[in-house]
This record gives sequence, C-alpha cells and structure tokens, in this order.
Amino acid sequence: MCVLLAVVLTTATTAWYAINSSTKTYGLDLKLGGIGGIKVATVPGGEDIMADPNLPQNDDGYPIISINLREFENIEGGRIAPGAYGTLPFYITALGENIKFYSIKVQMEYRPASEHVSEEQRQKIQEIINDHICVYTSQYRDGDGIWRFENPLTYYVDETDAVTAATGPLMYMEEVLAEIYWVWNYELTDIPDYDEIDRFHGMDTRKAVRAYDEEDTTLGNYIDDIWFNVYIEGMTEEAGD
Repeated sequence: MCVLLAVVLTTATTAWYAINSSTKTYGLDLKLGGIGGIKVATVPGGEDIMADPNLPQNDDGYPIISINLREFENIEGGRIAPGAYGTLPFYITALGENIKFYSIKVQMEYRPASEHVSEEQRQKIQEIINDHICVYTSQYRDGDGIWRFENPLTYYVDETDAVTAATGPLMYMEEVLAEIYWVWNYELTDIPDYDEIDRFHGMDTRKAVRAYDEEDTTLGNYIDDIWFNVYIEGMTEEAGD
C-alpha cells in the first residue's frame, strides 16, 4: 500500500507530499497550513487539500485521501514491489493574476531497515534507488498495451536545487490538471537511456539486467520505507526563464 504524506511549510504557495509503504494507512496524509497563491486539489473542482474539513483522518489526526493504488499480482503483504506504478494528480488553480506557471519538484527519501547500515551501504542504496524508483511527467501505451513512461524528473536535495521539474502554465482562477507518475521500474530496459547509467557501462545487456535485478534485492534487504517529497510552487515566470 502507498501513503502520501504532506508536511507543514512556512511558504503559503508551496506544498509537500510523500509516498511510502505502510500496512496501516492507504491514501494521502495532509498536514498543511494556509491558502496562498495557488489552490491544490486531488479531484476536479475539489476542496483545497489544505482546507477540506471533510477528509477522514489517520491516527495522528491528519486528513487522508485515497490514491487508488492499482492492484498488482507481484504485490504481497501490502508492500510495493518492482513493477508497481501510480499516478499523482494535482488540480492546481492560480489564485493571483501574477501566478502564471506551476513547478513540481520531487525528492526521494527512504528509511533503512536497520540503524546499523554503514555509510558505504547508505551511499550504495542512494545510488541505485534513484534509478529503480523514478517519477515521470508522461505515460503512453506501447504496441502491446503496456504502460510506458517518459521524461523522468531528477531528484533534488534542497528545494532550491536546479533539477528537472514538471512545469506547466496556469491561468487566473482556472483549474489545471498536473499529473506525475511514480514507477518502480521492473527491468533495467524499462528505464529511458539506461545504457547511460555509469555502473552498467561495459556490461552486455543480459549481464546488466541481472545486475539490476540484484540491486532490487539489495533495496528489499536494506530499506524499510520509501517516500517522495513533492514541492509544488506557483511562479510568476516559467522555470528556466
């Protein structure tokens, strides 16, 4: 199961979310304050997620919104696994005439399964997790009817980092759908430009795919929870201008 978690911010025009595995809750936990230059909802015409009094609450008192996680045969025990994917839809409305664009940045975080994970192991996990679990801005069905994903975002460390973000135009008081897609890539070859990943250089495809599968095992052994922090911002100018 997946849980989305939002954390309080001091800036009114931004919002944070996260996604992790949990056996206790299923949906979107929100802990946000104030309505600023943008409104963000998870359904068309919906309440601002920072102000909706009708959302159910978890044990900690935070509102929960179901993300309708798709069912997969390879998901057991309520835990996501390689091949899992999902959509994160945000309905964004500019509340000020000067807010012309939105930007969505994503950060990957995880909780080690043990506090005794060495620094070397932490670095190895961080290196491989960014390739195995990705966030994309577009999806399509291939000739076999299988969902494929394109245009990956790059993860930030600090929200001010210049990374690849999902961006789009906004119009004053008009709702815009902005979707991003999280994917635990099942095979190495599912990753766009996988042959450019440094640690697979010099390997033939079969050997590289086997090494990638072994990395999935490493993630399963050393990681307890995985989540995203998603930073949504209303802007007066498009990112990069």
